[in-house]
Amino acid sequence: MWNAVSNILTSVLPPVLPIRLHPNSATTPANGTTAKDPTTGKMDAEGFYKPSITDVIVVKAMLVKGLRIPVEIVDSIVELAEYWPHVTAEVIWGDKDSNQVYSGPDRENQFLLRTPPLGFPDWGTDSTSYTKTIRPLPPGEGFPTSSFQKLAKSPVTLLAQPCRRIIFTIRSKDQGWGGEYDNQDTYNGSWTWFEAGLERWCKDKVPAPPEQSSASDDPNQKHDDNDDDDDQQQPSLRLEDLSTVIPEVQVDPQTNEFKFVHPLPPEESVKIQCNKLTEREFITHTVEWNYNDDIDPEDEIAAKKLHDVGRGERTGNGEFVRNMRIGDVVTVWGKTRFGGWVNKISSVKVEVYWAV
Repeated sequence: MWNAVSNILTSVLPPVLPIRLHPNSATTPANGTTAKDPTTGKMDAEGFYKPSITDVIVVKAMLVKGLRIPVEIVDSIVELAEYWPHVTAEVIWGDKDSNQVYSGPDRENQFLLRTPPLGFPDWGTDSTSYTKTIRPLPPGEGFPTSSFQKLAKSPVTLLAQPCRRIIFTIRSKDQGWGGEYDNQDTYNGSWTWFEAGLERWCKDKVPAPPEQSSASDDPNQKHDDNDDDDDQQQPSLRLEDLSTVIPEVQVDPQTNEFKFVHPLPPEESVKIQCNKLTEREFITHTVEWNYNDDIDPEDEIAAKKLHDVGRGERTGNGEFVRNMRIGDVVTVWGKTRFGGWVNKISSVKVEVYWAV
């Protein structure tokens, strides 16, 4: 089956989409800044062509109109070929100037990076959009796909579950000592790790706790972005308007303010990777989550295999990927627990692929 798919794409792609490095492509800047994908396709470091949204639309049109292949079969061909657009975000500190997450109530849960919204590779006014922590705000009702379609500069998928793959590439290590003797050179008993999060623009904004309300929050005051007609509402795509789906946001009873909730142990359903114990050199881990992953989280043998390589035991079922919507933002948090443990981070990169 794949040979037939490959032959069809090969016959169409070269004259339409030359496989060459795009002249405007650039390497990711260092020193803590981030880079996003251009809206045009480009070649990656391994020599694979990464299509843009336009590339995918053009190829589909050529297959339908040029080769007279039914739309349903074209969709299957593109899906099997994994010819998907994607968004990327990356932050680099470097081995020598690594970002260090120490244990302690005010520093052991550190926000590291967010991706451009799913379907919007040209989002972001500046590099801080990708690394700035936003105020905790619980999610409300999400916007429909059609609302994002109106804002897109290029076609946006109408699929309810468009996300196909998320690839995390993390270069890190712990302090190089500690943990039980039997766990040395393994991922067992590691207390430095990384978790995925999720942010989303929502229609109905959750009001602030009573003591924080102000005139600007008066429900009788008219707001341009809070039209009474739901059909007229659109996501602002502004960083400050994002709500946080993961981690959970709750009201702190002591301060009466919203806060992120970070449990003491790792959340196995979103744990990306932990560091290997007593490893003194930085290690680059690449973790791939796919929409068609089907590892039963209740399967103890399968869970142990994920655990043994440092992954979350409940991250093999594809649920996180399948539940993503257009406009959703993937985030990465660095975690550390207990005295003496330090999460040393050289770089973090996230790639999100979706079907058009």
